Amino acid sequence: MVRAARVPSYRYERLPVQDGSFLAFEDPNSHMTIGATLIFEAGPLATPEGGIDIERLRAYIASRLHQIPRYRQRLDWVPVEGHPVWVDDDHFQIGYHVRHTALPRPGDERALKRLSARTMSQQLDRGKPLWEAWAVEGLEAGRFALIMKTHHCMTDGVGAVDLATVLLSTTRTRRSRTPRGGRRARRRRVASSCATSSCASRARRSRRRRWRGARSRPRAASGA
Repeated sequence: MVRAARVPSYRYERLPVQDGSFLAFEDPNSHMTIGATLIFEAGPLATPEGGIDIERLRAYIASRLHQIPRYRQRLDWVPVEGHPVWVDDDHFQIGYHVRHTALPRPGDERALKRLSARTMSQQLDRGKPLWEAWAVEGLEAGRFALIMKTHHCMTDGVGAVDLATVLLSTTRTRRSRTPRGGRRARRRRVASSCATSSCASRARRSRRRRWRGARSRPRAASGA
């Protein structure tokens, strides 16, 4: 008995036309990149040498990425048609995206602006998730900066604010742990959501059947 070969399952999400246009309009001289420079006190990230604990910062950002799955996806293109799609990056590395650099101490605002400009002038690699975050130490008063850059096809101005709210909090919270399982965890969440939706659908169908049955039963004659 000859068994048919198993066809692999490819999961992807097509880019809307508007988002795809940001890729089409981009060239080496005009980058479709959104950026921001944030300045923080070092606080618990400070090291005895006066720098910041970059590994702790990377671990924290990685622990929040399950809330924005797009930041673990890269671009690909549909064969023949050539339409861009989002696919999971099997080789995602947080160390590539959260980078570490420093200004000559004490770094002032002028030096930070120059560094931000140089960072933003570099085009993002389309073979990887289209975002970077540069942690910059060496600022005055022991502070550090975070230079964030994201491609316009991933987010707009409003979406960038959403990213900031995912990474930052106005209250002290316990440190989030990186969810285990990666794709399996996402699939379990999807399966759970589908199961919930299925239960809700069955409940709605049951209510409709009861309602139709009530309408079909003959009513007793008045005065009987």
